[in-house]
Amino acid sequence: MKYDFDEIIDRQNTINKKWLKYDDPEVIPMWIADMDFSCPEEILDPIRQRINQGVFGYADAPEELNEILKERIESNSDWKIESEWVTWLPGAVVALNVACRTALSPGDMVMTPSPIYAPFSEAPENMERGFIKTFLNDNEGRMELDFGSIDNLLTDEVKMFFFCNPQNPGGTVFRKDEIEKLIQIALERDVLICSDEIHSDLILEEGKEHIHLASLNKEIEQKSITLLGPCKTFNLAGFPMAAAIIPNKDIREDFRRYMKGIVAHIDAVALVATKAAYTQAGEWHQELITYLRKNRTLLQEGINSIDGLSLTGPEASYLAWIDCRDSNLVSPRDFILEKAKVGVYDSDWFGSKDYIRLNFACPRARLEETIDRIQKAFSQRN
Repeated sequence: MKYDFDEIIDRQNTINKKWLKYDDPEVIPMWIADMDFSCPEEILDPIRQRINQGVFGYADAPEELNEILKERIESNSDWKIESEWVTWLPGAVVALNVACRTALSPGDMVMTPSPIYAPFSEAPENMERGFIKTFLNDNEGRMELDFGSIDNLLTDEVKMFFFCNPQNPGGTVFRKDEIEKLIQIALERDVLICSDEIHSDLILEEGKEHIHLASLNKEIEQKSITLLGPCKTFNLAGFPMAAAIIPNKDIREDFRRYMKGIVAHIDAVALVATKAAYTQAGEWHQELITYLRKNRTLLQEGINSIDGLSLTGPEASYLAWIDCRDSNLVSPRDFILEKAKVGVYDSDWFGSKDYIRLNFACPRARLEETIDRIQKAFSQRN
């Protein structure tokens, strides 16, 4: 491979949330969605050039970046968009909050399937709006929508549906028939869909493809907000950057109006990094997918050899949603932290229980050490 994903980079002496979470330096942090790989030189070089200029300031996303994203979407899917539909924000979480202000009036609610990345449930509360959740079904390790529950719980007060595809934390890549069924319900009940598709460039399962929800028919296109961005794919989490694609002019204008005075300017260096990622880092991206697929296989084999634990996916992303229901542990997260010295995310944060989320986007030697520690901890339980 051209790029060295096996390189061990010491991050303990830098300011970063992932590696500074635990006081014990022996803990391997595998929790937050932050890869331990270096960005490629194709991204780093343009960043260096911008920094070396020595002058920073306020920046607006150039029209060129809209065109780059438009071309990227159209080259990878059947969705044809207009560049004017694109609004750049400092992160998808910001977009979730703005979407709540845009689509919901006081007394209105948003619905989302759970387990789900916590900011989905926090956004409506932040904006003083209502929230209702359904629960995903675990079908032999694949988290799937419960359409009966969705239809039954949709009241007149529900004006927006938060959809996450690929799903976080489950890693599901929803099929066309699943998305079409959700669209049918939404259109029948006059519900706007905000579709977070931030992980769509990280498909790991052979034969799976990501489908933009808004691409499936013109009616839902006009009743949707689609969120995309480079941060997860190219390890640019330190540069919050996302695009909200809103075909409906009225919704788009309202969305931009609610951003004013609240949403910060995007960092100029983040704009440079985004352009470089989308135009120059394609080869790195392909090698990343190959490396993550091998890491996923290694992790599946290791986890499934442990009594009480099970891992089927993920179909996309580098976040493993590990089933601990047969482990008979009150807190699998605490057990793994204390006995294996591995830091993982507890499923409570996602509105669920009896699961853990583990980030396997790291050098293989570190993943092997993580698996070995967890296996030893469980083998010594009794």
